[in-house]
This record gives sequence, structure tokens and C-alpha cells, in this order.
Amino acid sequence: MYPKAKGWRPTVVALTTLALALQGCAEGGFAPGFSGYTVAADDVCRAERTELKSVEDFFTRSMIQGAVAGAVAGGLAGAIIGGGRGSAVLAGAATGAVVGGFAGYYQARQQAAKSNAELVQSISSDITNENQQVDRTTAAFRRLRTCRFEQARGIKADFAAGKIDRDEAAKRMAKVKVLFQEDVAYAEGLGAKMGERGDQYRQATTEVLKIDPSQAAVPPPAGPTAAPASNAAVATVAARVREQPSADGKTLTSLAPGARVGLAAPLNAKSEWTQVRMDDGRTGYVATRLLGEPGTAPAAATARATPPAPRATTPSEPTTVAALTDSNQFKRKAFSDDVGESKKVAAGPAFDLDAPVTQAPWRSAPTRLG
Repeated sequence: MYPKAKGWRPTVVALTTLALALQGCAEGGFAPGFSGYTVAADDVCRAERTELKSVEDFFTRSMIQGAVAGAVAGGLAGAIIGGGRGSAVLAGAATGAVVGGFAGYYQARQQAAKSNAELVQSISSDITNENQQVDRTTAAFRRLRTCRFEQARGIKADFAAGKIDRDEAAKRMAKVKVLFQEDVAYAEGLGAKMGERGDQYRQATTEVLKIDPSQAAVPPPAGPTAAPASNAAVATVAARVREQPSADGKTLTSLAPGARVGLAAPLNAKSEWTQVRMDDGRTGYVATRLLGEPGTAPAAATARATPPAPRATTPSEPTTVAALTDSNQFKRKAFSDDVGESKKVAAGPAFDLDAPVTQAPWRSAPTRLG
């Protein structure tokens, strides 16, 4: 039997209060270091910092809103079971918040889907979007990091040219260092949020893989059967691996025709750039038109590389979701590595007036013997 009407008043009050509190956290950027990360009008790198900050809502809002939904559902369950008692409401809401924030993603998708095929397809779409956002964040952080070092080099150049005195130069360099440390701390917060969301996707993938493939499949698209997705590619011609997905990005290394690289996701001819991982573990970007499926013969030296033909994909297969989740981990690791290396740089002398400006991680000098 449901609780009497008079017992619902404290229930509604408790749930409304909790929902508003959690929603407030979502709107305020509920993450350590996020609230103090602002963009000053006089910041030379304000455009790059604004770009990095723009991803905050994506990585924070969804989880908090899930917690709100879970808390309300949990609170209602507690009210029904506990006869409207406040303690039961709060206990149910607390449990619901945890489930909503960390385990509620799959349940929400499951309840919204009309079939297993639709469920798998929606999760596949979500992870694809997530991966694109991680790529965007990684590129934004790298551009911001590059801007900070260019800013530092400019200050040292002005000092060397006599345009500013030592005190002024040291003051400006100290300010840049503080800003860079803020950038790194903010990026660490984003990485933590990526990790939380990655946990949700891994849990969803575990559940998806339990689904009978025959119940998760949808009719294949008309036309030729799609080729199986591959997480590797080969260079069809000599190609440069760049730090950012841009022709202006710093060249990390070059690939010889036929060289094989790992991929974070299957080749997509509609994307101008593809993220790759080299044998030494480094990641970078290669123009998609210069890559082909494994087994593709390198183009002749005098021939122009032909872009690989677009391949139809079916994002409703459980194995596709698993592959996307693996690529999500791949991309998050690349971002985490970037932030970790930058944190080491920020702790070193790179922003000291008399030290060289370098993006190489700082390590203390070895002790000399004898």
C-alpha cells in the first residue's frame, strides 16, 4: 500500500532540496579546481584557454544530472518502502545518487530503448561522441600548452632585446608559470571526469556483451557488406605524424610508405585527420588520406595517394561497443600522458628567466660521483 497523502509532504521537500543541491553542483562545475579557472581579458592565451574551458559542461553536467535522476528515483523508492519517513527518503536518495552517478547510465539507456538493438546503438553513439570530445580536449590542451611556451619565449626575447628590465621580465615569467600551473590543474580535473565517465562506459560495455548478438543486431544496410573494422592502418605514402590535427602542427616523426600504426578508432574517410599510436607508444595525428587499411599496397612514388573508400559501419553490434570503449581508454591515456608530462614541466625551471624554455619534462640532475 502506498503511503498516505500527508506522508508525501516531507518526501517532496527532501527530494526537491536534494535535487536542487545536486543541480546546483552541475551548474557550478562540480569538480576540484573548476570554479576558479577563469579567462582574463589580458591573457595572451585567452582564446586557447576559452577553448579548453568550453568542454567543462560536457564532462561534468551529464553525471550530476544522472545523480539527480537517481536520487529522486531512490528517494521515491525509500518513501514507498519506508512509509514516507524522512530517514527512508534520505537513505533511498543517497543510494539513488550513487547509482545515478556511477551505475545509472546503462540503466537509463536500457529503460529508454525499445529493443536491445536500439540500446546498443545508443550506447555506441554516446561513446563515439565521448571519443570526439576527448580528442577535442586533447587538441585544445596541446594548443594552450604551446601558447604558454610561446608566451614565455616572447618575454625572454623582449628581455634579451632590452625592451624590459630583469625585474619586469621575471615578474611576467612568474605570472605565465602560475597560469600554466592552473591550466595543468584544470586539465587534471577534466581527466578525472573522463575517468569517471569511462568507468560508466566500461560497465555498460560489460552488460552489452551479455546480450545475445542475434537480439542486438539490426538488418545490414543495403549494398555491399561492410568490411570488418580495423584498429590499425598503413601509410600509403610517406606521411608526417603531427602533434595536433593540423597541417601547422609540430611534426613528431615521419612514416615510410607501408609503415603500420595503431588506431584509436577505425579509419573514417570523412575525417580529415586520424589519431595514431606509434611503436614507441607516442600518439599523434596523420592526414587520413595518407592512410589505408592493413594490406593496402603503398602507392608508387610518382603516384598520388588515393583516399580509402568510405566504409559503412553498423554501430549496433556489441563488439563494436567494446572496440569503441577500448579506443576511449586509448584516448584518455593519451590525454593523461600529456597532462602528466606537462605537470613535470610546470614543476621545473622552464619558466625561470635564465633557463631555456622547453616542453621536455624536468628531471633533477643526477648526482656526480668522484
